[in-house]
Amino acid sequence: MKAAIAAAVASFAIAGSANAAIVTGFIPGGDAPIGTDTLLYDFTDGNLGVLDPGYVNTKIQSTTDGDGAQNPFSIPGGNYLDVLAGGSATITFDSLMRSISFNWGSVDSYNTLTIHWSGGDEVVIGNPGGGDQSNPSNNGVFFATVGAGESITGLTFASSQNSFEIDDISGSAVPEPATWAMMIAGFGLAGTALRRRRTAFAAA
Repeated sequence: MKAAIAAAVASFAIAGSANAAIVTGFIPGGDAPIGTDTLLYDFTDGNLGVLDPGYVNTKIQSTTDGDGAQNPFSIPGGNYLDVLAGGSATITFDSLMRSISFNWGSVDSYNTLTIHWSGGDEVVIGNPGGGDQSNPSNNGVFFATVGAGESITGLTFASSQNSFEIDDISGSAVPEPATWAMMIAGFGLAGTALRRRRTAFAAA
């Protein structure tokens, strides 16, 4: 798995902040969500309301549209986000994300992904050798993870030609400060309980 990820990372041209606090990669044939990510948007209801108002030349594509578009997502299939020539779509997450993943279909050199995160914008260019929807190595799951103290705020999908196909956008939120406090308090209580058990066993 690690070798596949390393090879896939090398197939992308990465430009932007070049900060080591963000790790990106692509798993050919993979399916989002991965790791601790949970599904956020799957476009099943055909609703573009999750996108910022500024999206252009973007549609929810389905196999029933009759326009000849080939669905690159055989599993699970269904609707997906289609960014057409000259189009773009931005998603701003409701919560700060520690990691994101999404299904990227038919990875083309004219697809551009911008990851908006606390370290600056990270731009990912599609694989120049991709574009074959029938080739499993050109359809898979893209992921990005940031380090401690960092967060991902949104994604922008753009394409200069038809098309940039996206599905199953997923993410793992940065824990809220209150959640961290509860976790630390929980660890403290667990430690106290263990110390008391050890004392009781020693007395016995």
